[in-house]
Amino acid sequence: MIDALGLIRAHLMTNAALAALVGERIYGGRDVPPVGYKPGDGPCITFKIRGGGADYDDALLLPSVQFECYDLSEQKANNAYEALYEALHNSTGANVLYGLVDVLGQTLEEPATGWYFVLSYFTIMLRQ
Repeated sequence: MIDALGLIRAHLMTNAALAALVGERIYGGRDVPPVGYKPGDGPCITFKIRGGGADYDDALLLPSVQFECYDLSEQKANNAYEALYEALHNSTGANVLYGLVDVLGQTLEEPATGWYFVLSYFTIMLRQ
């Protein structure tokens, strides 16, 4: 099976502009952002797979991925989203055949914390 979360994170980390903005704060999985993260730590990008499919021999995966870009203000969260968009939409790489935006970013606020984030969805074709 393809490690989709690992391949997506590795692909995003190869983009110099995105890595310069968020550093190591790109998190994949269910429990994101991680316990202890605060927007004052700097922008972060979280993602989780929400569905998708595979080819007949499992050589390719086509997950639909939910992304959330967090930061201290609406504008800064949107800056993180714009960097994500530039790094992923129409991109290719060693294990990413393509990334396409499904839903453009929507600026929201977490009700429990008041944190600003931008929610978006991408379809990403992955190969091992």
